[in-house]
Amino acid sequence: MSRDLKDELKEFDLAKCVQCGKCTASCTSGRDSNLRTRRLVFLVKSGKDVSMDRDLWACTTCYTCQERCPKGVKVTDAIIRIRNAAAWSGNRPSIHLTAIRSLLDSSDGFPITPDVAKIRSMIGLPIAPMDVAHDEREKERFRKLVSSLAISDMFKEG
Repeated sequence: MSRDLKDELKEFDLAKCVQCGKCTASCTSGRDSNLRTRRLVFLVKSGKDVSMDRDLWACTTCYTCQERCPKGVKVTDAIIRIRNAAAWSGNRPSIHLTAIRSLLDSSDGFPITPDVAKIRSMIGLPIAPMDVAHDEREKERFRKLVSSLAISDMFKEG
């Protein structure tokens, strides 16, 4: 973990963590994954680099752990900051890259498959739900916004 990231993480009060386990016990994502929030906090407090830890990406950022922490540790905020650093350094799960590339290309994070379109039609829903942009003019505005933020460079193959 870089010295800068270590310094930035101080604002999230990880040092206050007493390893009580409330974060892990209340983690909705942890019920269906290997995510053990307490373990991540412990590793970060110990100075370990968790940017390559797969559990880092299992967090759904629901903030339950942060809301229930008796010491006020900003667990979710810290996880988000660590993930941002990991993404900028090249550690990004492929499913996220697929969604982002699709957003950049079509303004749709997860395009509707033909099977899903058929089911939506059968139950009376519009075949394509309104996503980030619902018409070509809106899609173009979204692409310009993304370009102006230089986000697309972060997700190029390489």
